[in-house]
Amino acid sequence: MSNRSKPIITLLALAAFCGSLVSMSNLLSREKILENQTRFAQKKLIEIANDPEVELHAIQPDVYRLESQGKTTGFVFKQSTEKGYNGNITFWLGVDTEGEILGVRIISHKETPGLGDKIETNVSDWIHAFAGASLENRQASDWAVKKQGGTFDQFSGATITPAAVIDGVKTGLVHFENHASSWSEAKDKPVYRTEESFRRGEDDEY
Repeated sequence: MSNRSKPIITLLALAAFCGSLVSMSNLLSREKILENQTRFAQKKLIEIANDPEVELHAIQPDVYRLESQGKTTGFVFKQSTEKGYNGNITFWLGVDTEGEILGVRIISHKETPGLGDKIETNVSDWIHAFAGASLENRQASDWAVKKQGGTFDQFSGATITPAAVIDGVKTGLVHFENHASSWSEAKDKPVYRTEESFRRGEDDEY
């Protein structure tokens, strides 16, 4: 081997080593991000259930049956609407066995900060207005902002965002009605049992 070749081989070996370190670092970071995303999602589900003893049972992708003391108390599932001011708004919708809303929590959106972001619980309490509502105790015309003849508040300077969420939640209730029976009978996998086991990650962000 010539003296000229040695530096080149050394550089190639060093580059390969550095590349391996970067790949390993990316893999570890990705796993941490996914773990935090799962904890964040579960935290939202537990908030909706409002029961420290609740168990989450995964029955389909993004569909969970809620059980407490051996009894089914409701379901939480992912719902979305494309009618947001800046596109898609995705949220968790929790419904009890009678079809009444346990809660709604936003997962992701691109609405305007200071206006449309009032759908987030850390910005305003607006999203809590859905609790207790159902297709049975609300008329069809109620599912709109007050400006449009409904019963839900709009945001100052932003009507499209709340209207989109309201429409998405109503659509979600219809979806629940169509699937409640099959969800009740579906086989499941417990994914969460005690609040204590979850607290370790409750402040994680992603």
